[in-house]
Amino acid sequence: MEIVLYQPEIAGNVGAIIRLSANSGVSLNLIKPFGFDLQENKIRRAGLDYHDLSSTKTYSSWDEFIKKNINKSICCLSSKGKDSYWDINLNQYDYLLFGPESIGLPNEIISSFKTITIPMKENSRSINLANSVGIVVFESLRQANVK
Repeated sequence: MEIVLYQPEIAGNVGAIIRLSANSGVSLNLIKPFGFDLQENKIRRAGLDYHDLSSTKTYSSWDEFIKKNINKSICCLSSKGKDSYWDINLNQYDYLLFGPESIGLPNEIISSFKTITIPMKENSRSINLANSVGIVVFESLRQANVK
């Protein structure tokens, strides 16, 4: 299982997820366009010196990502999902896909793949992207019984 960030907007979130990737051993995929420059100080500060320890791939577009991963299974994470992440075997998917911070994944992507959610209090909009990825990555590792 790998994490995919579709058009992330906030450098600090991506830096924190790079650090999570390095520490958990879960690969990270980033799909452009970004709302920041990958060389930005905020991303370097949040990721500290973990950039070289993380397995991170970058794609120029959604189309490139799909073409290079045509036979891979994808599960979307969205506040619009019906099933909870803890009721799904997360490791049955090759990729867990997260959307941009301000708007989430587009409906055309959500409607094409299984979509799950992290349960929240009623009337809550969303959980921070880096927190959401952390929650799901460690549930995936727990399910796989990785120690």
